[in-house]
Amino acid sequence: MMKKSPLVTVLSGCVLYAMVAVSGCYVQIEGLSMPAKYERKVQLSRAFVSGSTFEAETHNGEITVTGSSVTNCRLLATITTRAGTQQEAKELAKQVKVTLRPTGKKLAVKIEKPRIMVGKSVSINLKAMVPNQTSPALSTHNGPIRIANINGKTRATTHNGPVTIERVSGNINLTTHNGKISCTEIGGDIQLRTHNGSVNVVHSKTSADPVNISIVTHNGEIDFTSPPNLSAAVELATYNGLIRTDLPITVTGQISKRKLKGIIGSGEGKVHLETHNGSIKLR
Repeated sequence: MMKKSPLVTVLSGCVLYAMVAVSGCYVQIEGLSMPAKYERKVQLSRAFVSGSTFEAETHNGEITVTGSSVTNCRLLATITTRAGTQQEAKELAKQVKVTLRPTGKKLAVKIEKPRIMVGKSVSINLKAMVPNQTSPALSTHNGPIRIANINGKTRATTHNGPVTIERVSGNINLTTHNGKISCTEIGGDIQLRTHNGSVNVVHSKTSADPVNISIVTHNGEIDFTSPPNLSAAVELATYNGLIRTDLPITVTGQISKRKLKGIIGSGEGKVHLETHNGSIKLR
């Protein structure tokens, strides 16, 4: 007699994955148990010299860094594991080690975790409070990155997830492959890259001139609010979309709906905004 295949009941609007995980819901497979989940929190603190670099990297998880009037780094790591049973998930979480390691003028988050077997997973969220004068260097593969109240050189990269920063000044370099980028009250030179996602930037009203801005996305709109009294050479380009500007631009070269080159003020800085599929708004 042939053995019957497991009965699969899929809820409307869900997609079945190999690990029986679905977006926004669960799928019950007859004869198969759901992965058990366990969460463990690790709190760490270490002296931190203002003006140093804070480095953090996690593969599956989010990273949040907030500047404050502190003289140390306070880190909360949330370790979430999934396995066949609650006990297996708990044992897996115990094997994950998170430490803060200083090297010169850098403090780095180090994560050690076991090799994950089939049917098990580990995700680690990092939440740090650091001095306002800090240079974050952050990276995650699947998850968002958030940065606030920072003055320093800022670098952040995620493959799948949005990047959000607010009240950040200094040289800023943000990259994501799938996700939007949102920047509010930022100052200094910025370089932003995303492949699939919109970019929204509001420059600080107190930002000093000149500024050098480069924003590129392949699929998404760009909305850029410049600092007051902007003085820059401007280049705006879109292949499938419209260009709108609230600022007076002295045009150089040919005028087109999809490409615009010109000068604002005396042209001391540089603004380059480019998207393949999407519109551009310069305010």
